[in-house]
Amino acid sequence: TVGVEAASLRVSGMSNYPNSTQNRFWIFTQEDADRARCEVREKAIESAKEARLSTGEPLQRDSPEPLTDEEETLLRRYYEVKIQKVCSAFSLPTKVQATAITLFKRFLLGTSLLQHNLKVMMLTTIYVACKVEENYVSAEEFGKGMHEDASRVLNAELTLLAGLKFQLVTYSPYRSIEGFRHDIEEKLTAGEMGKLKKENLEECVAVACKIADKQMLTDAPLMYSPGKLALSALRSAARTLNLEGVLEYVLTVTERQSMTEGETGIAHSLDAIEELVKSSGDEPNEELVRDIDMKLKVWRSSNPAATKGADGDGKAEAGKDGAKRHKSASKRQAAAQDAEMAALGGD
Repeated sequence: TVGVEAASLRVSGMSNYPNSTQNRFWIFTQEDADRARCEVREKAIESAKEARLSTGEPLQRDSPEPLTDEEETLLRRYYEVKIQKVCSAFSLPTKVQATAITLFKRFLLGTSLLQHNLKVMMLTTIYVACKVEENYVSAEEFGKGMHEDASRVLNAELTLLAGLKFQLVTYSPYRSIEGFRHDIEEKLTAGEMGKLKKENLEECVAVACKIADKQMLTDAPLMYSPGKLALSALRSAARTLNLEGVLEYVLTVTERQSMTEGETGIAHSLDAIEELVKSSGDEPNEELVRDIDMKLKVWRSSNPAATKGADGDGKAEAGKDGAKRHKSASKRQAAAQDAEMAALGGD
């Protein structure tokens, strides 16, 4: 019997997914994910206020404002895109990219992005993902390629691991897509796929993987199993390429899953994943998000609690001297960003 997970898990070595920490602890509803982010954001803002009051520094009306929810969402997606680009620049396999993005998403559910240097945490998630997926790249190599001090990545590693509760196993839609591809190939050999040709299937899988890239920029990996993500990607790809054989296969899988395992609403889940891709699966505007990124740096530099974490930022600078140093640092940060974009191929 073929189900949403059965076909993908059978070939892709993901048979442990139902009992995995991902399935048990890291799958949420949209409401739960939004609530978690809201709670850590409010805590971070309150901690920053308390820290400033503890120094005896009065709160100014013109103090820098923290990011809005919408700005945080765009900034998270911006750094997830950067993870994809960094992995591509270092010729890292897709499994490393998928694991890094997943760990980055999880980490920012339990702690506010207001409290961390996101560039450092981004590089740290890639560094850890390389170790998890047995594709080791040294922190020094990442630091050199991305114009960052490797010691900051190493210092942030324990912060990341603790934030993830040391639960590092991830399952991505890419392996599930391969599982479905293998299943369809068997049916092709048996003459059960009508007019579908192998080259059509290869093209469909390639398009589905591109769609999976977009899925990884949304909350879908925090809400749905890898099998459903893969099936949604295959269905979207088959619709784009007008491949009736693949569409019939997807329909058969969903129907059998509903009958044999009693799972309802599978088609609704696939539709919901497609909507997430349409609404939030594209790369955000570079210039807009750079402004948001700078707004975050300004807010963090004016709040000692926000720069107290173990991600290499050290203590905050207060007063006029800190403001002067921040202005100078902003120029260096802009230059560093330009260098990073050059290293990643630019836009």
